[in-house]
Amino acid sequence: MERTQIPIRSFNPKRPGTLVGIIMTVSEYLGALYGSIAETRVADSYGPCAECSGTVASTEIDHGRMIAPELSLKNGAVLLWAGTNCAPVPRIKQLAAMLGIDYLRPLEEQDPGFISVLLYGHDKEPVSFVYNKRLRTEYYRGCVSNLQSMINTRTTSKGNLKMISFFSKQPECSACRGTGLSKGLSDIYAGGLTLAEVNKLPIDEMLSFIKCLRQSIDEPEAEIVEPIIIHLVPMLLYLSKIGLRTLPPVVAWRGLPAFSS
Repeated sequence: MERTQIPIRSFNPKRPGTLVGIIMTVSEYLGALYGSIAETRVADSYGPCAECSGTVASTEIDHGRMIAPELSLKNGAVLLWAGTNCAPVPRIKQLAAMLGIDYLRPLEEQDPGFISVLLYGHDKEPVSFVYNKRLRTEYYRGCVSNLQSMINTRTTSKGNLKMISFFSKQPECSACRGTGLSKGLSDIYAGGLTLAEVNKLPIDEMLSFIKCLRQSIDEPEAEIVEPIIIHLVPMLLYLSKIGLRTLPPVVAWRGLPAFSS
């Protein structure tokens, strides 16, 4: 099977981009790493799951994926808007100040009720905030409402469609158990772990695994995956630095095209 190439994208921690974009890129690169190794070991069983074609997703919002409570608001706890400059960002910052939430502390260390506010809105009073040098006063409607609006209006924006895909529920396929992988690829081990197992590692353990992977595979495979490792490490270092514990699950097949330099 001829695969689409993923171009190498350098990562700048000073301008990291959206947090969801980083998470999806890490998932893509992990998939590309295992896909590259699979090509050296498996003649025919590379590809998506035969039952679900690797597209096990819906447009039903998974509310539990939208907030990373181990993060502070500053570091991107509201994943939908983390790393963007859209109007909800200053609105949330001001809302937090109104409700006594520390913008710099992890949400899990503060009032648990604020997570519900972030998801579903705050209708007791409007929020005054500055956006594009203009003072605005609006009610905060919640990130669930915002995402549902994207779905209802049938957005064609690539960025919005990526967000809808990321925050949609992913029904588990009985054949591939939600990985989206063919049997041959799901059985590939590198460094003693499958791709599905690596995706479930805590970020710090995933970083250690990637750093040590060269020593646990043979030299031809190590040469193939070296460019991927070089670009994965700084992204994982960034995710570790901001306090993200694990990668939210992403349908694996979406991250399995080949990697090109």
